[in-house]
Amino acid sequence: MTKFIKKTVLFIAASAFILLAIILIPNYVISKRSRFAINNKDRIVLFGHSHPECAFDDTLISNLKNLSHSAEPYFYTYQKVKMVLQQNPQIETVLVEFTNNQIDAKMNDWTWGYTYMSSMFPKYIPFMDKADIGVLAENNPKDFMNCLSVSARNNLVRVLTSDYEFTSIMGGYFRIDASRTSLTADSISSGQGEMVRPGVSLVNLLYLKKIIAFCRERHKRVFLVRSPQHHSYEYLKNEKDFLRIKQAMFSSTEFLDFGKFPLRDDEFADFGHLNYKGATKFSKWFGAMLNSGLLKTVNKQLFIDQSISGITTRNETFNRTASR
Repeated sequence: MTKFIKKTVLFIAASAFILLAIILIPNYVISKRSRFAINNKDRIVLFGHSHPECAFDDTLISNLKNLSHSAEPYFYTYQKVKMVLQQNPQIETVLVEFTNNQIDAKMNDWTWGYTYMSSMFPKYIPFMDKADIGVLAENNPKDFMNCLSVSARNNLVRVLTSDYEFTSIMGGYFRIDASRTSLTADSISSGQGEMVRPGVSLVNLLYLKKIIAFCRERHKRVFLVRSPQHHSYEYLKNEKDFLRIKQAMFSSTEFLDFGKFPLRDDEFADFGHLNYKGATKFSKWFGAMLNSGLLKTVNKQLFIDQSISGITTRNETFNRTASR
């Protein structure tokens, strides 16, 4: 009986060791060989979820690379930021989208809910530390184990095929042709409208702070930005809470607010996202603002607001003339 128990224990231990090796070795290899390279001419990088992904057409903005990705909370953005900055020393400035839905409690589900975790976790686990992994394991242990299995399989295949290229899958400008402003916000990223949830996602806010801290440790300028939003965007309901949190947690980081950039309804894909017509107009304007010294201006928001006011005035004058 004792011999049987010893054999059983040894078998379990050996199985656990093999399983651990299957998980850890590919992750280690990927962390050392992965490529997150961008064009050497790109000095500015932009991170965020689907709002900036659809708003900033980086083919129209000199020296800027859009690395936003749909439905990406700051937890996963943080892993990406670390690798991009480490592998691209030419980067001088980091822009991070900070908008109303990113304080919402639904960001918890984006972080450790199965649908999102099963997509993001396998891709970014090689770059996570123990604390990061603990966040997922503690908040959704059942689905975490399932995602761990998926990541082990995916990353083993990645190593066996020597696939260490992340540049093409880490995000970029996403063109939308349609205009569906009759739909509720976030239909692009979720497939259906979502109601504003009560409460705040503390984990999302904490990882935004980690992103900012990492950028500063690497001696990069970092700014928070808010992409243009339709006046009917449902998450504007939490504007007071959004501004309060911005002041309480991120007052030392400059906030560039483009939320009220003037666009027609047909230049939005839905209330939270621009289509290609809106992105073209906004991106050309934003590029011109950068060329005019926006990031070197002392009062950047005043510079932005004055430019937006000028566009609004010209549009109103044109509309009055056209209606006569």
